[in-house]
Amino acid sequence: MYKRIFALMVFTASTVGQVSAQKPLINLDDKGVIIDGYDPVAYFTEGKPVQGTEQYQATHNGAIYYFGSEANKKSFELDPKKYEVQFGGFCAYAVSQGHVSPINPNFCIVQKNEQGIDKLICQHNQKAADLWNKNPEGLLLDADKYWPAVVKNGGKQIPLKGAEHFFINLDKDGLANQGYDVVAYFTDSKAVKGNEKFSEWFHGAKYLFRSRENQELFRDNPKEYLPQYGGFCAYAMSLGKVRPVNPEIFSIEGGRLMLQHTQEAYDLFYKDVAGNIQKADAQWPEVNHKHAGKAVKFDKPAK
Repeated sequence: MYKRIFALMVFTASTVGQVSAQKPLINLDDKGVIIDGYDPVAYFTEGKPVQGTEQYQATHNGAIYYFGSEANKKSFELDPKKYEVQFGGFCAYAVSQGHVSPINPNFCIVQKNEQGIDKLICQHNQKAADLWNKNPEGLLLDADKYWPAVVKNGGKQIPLKGAEHFFINLDKDGLANQGYDVVAYFTDSKAVKGNEKFSEWFHGAKYLFRSRENQELFRDNPKEYLPQYGGFCAYAMSLGKVRPVNPEIFSIEGGRLMLQHTQEAYDLFYKDVAGNIQKADAQWPEVNHKHAGKAVKFDKPAK
C-alpha cells in the first residue's frame, strides 16, 4: 500500500518570458500515481474499475496514470483530456461541498456534464455516491463552479452560499468545538477528541470525530448532534452574551447538547435549567442574525 499524498504542484514561469502561475491540486500516492493506479480508460470502455499496472503508464498534468493494457494507454495518450479524472482525482461530492476528500476507485463513474460530454468522476465511499446520486447534474455543476476556489485554497473548505447565515464558534481554521467529537457526547456520554482522519464540514464549520462510525452518524443527521447556540456557552447565551466554552463541560438536555464556559457557568445554568434554556432559546435568533457571517468575537464576562 503506497502512502497517500495531496500534491499542490506549483509551476511558475522563469523571470524571462511570459509570467504565469498554476497551482493544480492533485490526489497522488507517494509514487505520483493518480486514482490509486486504476485505469481511467476502462471506466469508459468497460464501465467498471480495472487495476492498471506500472508496465503501462503515461503522465498527464503532473500525474502518472496506470492502464490495464497497451491499447488503453494509447487511447489515453491520443486524447488525455477525454479520459482524465476530474477534480484532481479527489471526491467529486466533497468538491461540490467546497473541500477535498480521498476517493475509492470502486466509486468512479462516467457522467455527462452540462455540455453533454462524458467525464470521469470519483467519490469517497458509498455514502458520498448516494448523496451525489440524489442530484448528480446539480452537484456536478456545483463541483465545477467551486473547484478553482478549492484549488486556490489548497483543498481546505471554502465559504459556500448559505454558510453566511450561521454564527458558529470556530477557530481561525474553521474548526468547531475545538476538535471534540460532537457525536461522542451522545454515544459515549463524555467529551472525546476527534481525529483529523474523520472530518466533516457543515454550515462552513469543520467537525472532527473519533471514528468513521461517528462521522457517518453526523453525516446522516448533523442537526441532531450540533451543540446548541452555535457552540457558544449556553449560560452566557441565556444572558444574551457570546462567550467561549470548555468542551469538557457539557450536558444533554432533551436531546440537545449544551456546552458551558466554566464550572461556575454550568452551576449557574443548572440553578434553573428549564428557565435558562428558555431564555437562551429566545436570545439566540437575534444573536445569530447579528453576528452571522462575521468573525467570532467574544463578549466580556457577564457581571
